This record gives sequence, structure tokens and C-alpha cells, in this order.
Amino acid sequence: MFAPYIMVGLGGSLGAIARYITVICSQTLWGLRFPYGTLLVNTFGSFIAGFFLTFLVERFNAGEYWRLFFFSGFLGAYTTFSSFAAETLLMYKNGQWFKLCSNILLNNVGSLAMVLIGALLAQSILDSLHQS
Repeated sequence: MFAPYIMVGLGGSLGAIARYITVICSQTLWGLRFPYGTLLVNTFGSFIAGFFLTFLVERFNAGEYWRLFFFSGFLGAYTTFSSFAAETLLMYKNGQWFKLCSNILLNNVGSLAMVLIGALLAQSILDSLHQS
């Protein structure tokens, strides 16, 4: 009865920690002039989603609890489109039009590209496993 909530909660805890680490590391590496941390978690999170959705579902037929843990929990906490929206709004309010457009374009196109690349990579691995 409570197992789905526990799986989402555990995955969400780990996703939130991973997000925090990613953002802190990106701020340390690249500074605060642009929300690189949010860009990184959105695009990398999209890659992970595409890869594991393809890999877990097609190769291992992952059960409901694993999907809840990984997608609703971990990736739900790791990716940050709510942060993306808030940061974009601040750029709008500050009249930072180039940053605003770059932020929208890079997050959206980057995330869509990475989910496709992740899925293609997983499919390539699955195909090579089927051939051996």
C-alpha cells in the first residue's frame, strides 16, 4: 500500500541530493553568471531519462516500483524545469534578453536532443546484446 510512495520518496531523496551536488559543482567550475547547473541537470537528466527508459523497459521490463523510483522519484527531483522557469522570469525582469533566449533555447533543444541521444545509445547497446 505504501510501497509506491516509499519508492518515489527514496528516488526523490537521491535525485535531490544529486541535483544539489551537480549545481554546486557547476557553480564552482563556471560561476554564477549563467544558470549552468540548471542547464546541466535538465539536459543530463533528459539523457538519463531517454537512456534508462529505453534500456529498463525494453531490456529488463522493469517493474512498476523501479519506474516509480527512477522516473517519478529520482528524475523528478533531479531535473528542474521549475527552477528553469523561475530563472528565466528573473532574466526577463532584469531585461537580460540574450541570456533569456539562450536559456530557453539551450534547455529545450538540449533536453530534447539528449533524450533522443540517450534512447539511441541504449537501443544501440540493446541491439549489440541481441547480436551476441
